[in-house]
Amino acid sequence: MDTGVIMKVLIVSSNRYQVPNPVFPIGPAYVAGAAVEAGHEVEVFDCCFAENVAIELERGISRFNPDVIGFSIRNVSTGLMFSHRSFRQEVKEITDSIRRISSAPIVLGGPGFNNFGCEWLEYLGLDYGIRGEAELTFPIYLRLLEEGGNIHGIPGSVFRKDDRIYEVHREFIDDLDATPFPAFYLFDLERYVKLGAFPALSTQRGCSFCCSYCPRSFLEGTQYRLKSAKRVVDEVEHIRNTGKVNMFYFADNSFNFPISHAEDICLELIKRKLEMEWTTDCLLPLGMTEGFCHLLKDAGCTLAILAVESGSAKMLKNMNRRYSPEHIKEAIENLKKVGLPVCITLLLGGPGETMETISETINLIDNLPEAQMTLVTIGLALEHHMGILADARRDCQLREDSELFEGAYYLSPELSKNYVEELIDYIRAKPNWVFFES
Repeated sequence: MDTGVIMKVLIVSSNRYQVPNPVFPIGPAYVAGAAVEAGHEVEVFDCCFAENVAIELERGISRFNPDVIGFSIRNVSTGLMFSHRSFRQEVKEITDSIRRISSAPIVLGGPGFNNFGCEWLEYLGLDYGIRGEAELTFPIYLRLLEEGGNIHGIPGSVFRKDDRIYEVHREFIDDLDATPFPAFYLFDLERYVKLGAFPALSTQRGCSFCCSYCPRSFLEGTQYRLKSAKRVVDEVEHIRNTGKVNMFYFADNSFNFPISHAEDICLELIKRKLEMEWTTDCLLPLGMTEGFCHLLKDAGCTLAILAVESGSAKMLKNMNRRYSPEHIKEAIENLKKVGLPVCITLLLGGPGETMETISETINLIDNLPEAQMTLVTIGLALEHHMGILADARRDCQLREDSELFEGAYYLSPELSKNYVEELIDYIRAKPNWVFFES
């Protein structure tokens, strides 16, 4: 090994899906940053922009000759049950290509691996992966591998031994301020930006909402673990110094919850006068007072993405969203008052959804100040550890849990296929409304 370098590490970001835009590989960037800080020589192979993955990957591996390959899986599948795309074969083709040209151990990870660790090892014929927060565990894996230690005891690891697959309990990172900065410089930032995908960062982990269709509370815990406002804005400055980027987004499940955390970040952004624009993956229609909306705008937010999901009180209760149509009205009206553009997300088709509840949602949005865009998803992708799984089994839309890895989806039995197809056509015909399949 070179002096000061422990191992050569290749991080492979396997996602190639670009609908409607590419998604910046935030997970691989954070893991790469952790490996760099641990003293390793790190390179990235981003499949998103590869014209021929197998050929380009072979060239990269032959040149770099990595000791370890970290492999990030973003999704298992996307689309509705009658318009479905699985990524499993695509991922397998990439890992098979790696194994043909390299004997380096492959370590699986990423959001698509977190809930399907055992299934991915079986499907790909591989032996090891890490679930959870790999900024902590991947450097431990690299150290133990180099020292000949026991990698099977690492928190979050999933491994094959004696023809069986075992899982080790995950551990959470308590002090997120102590985590390494993401290695944005290893990615083609300018190309992502040109295609409408901006570098992303996270400000927190955990979620206390436990929504029926989301496994995040199980995967990250129900207690919030927060980066300090100073650390968050330090990362923003890190983005600005990495490349010619003047836009970023906060990739949080609910940026404005806790509200005091979001306020502190906004105040720190204002204090530093960075003159960078930003948006966020999700704002909840809670605490969206006129004063908070002003604060968002003053801090550089140029688009508020509001996770409305439904305008029906019944459906919001079914989803365990903990807000009402009145909260939605207040949020959108206050954003309009301060002149902050808004994008609304809707998630239709869950348990209890009917033609009437969908009409309630459409009527609510139509009678509020017009949004720049309304993104509509119909049908709920099913994963392990979702509250909705009981409904899916009851409604005969999930027979065996093994179907989850194949790309199982839930759609309320009250909605016929003909009605859904007509609804999709109706949405596509509405100005500024977009049917979003992923």
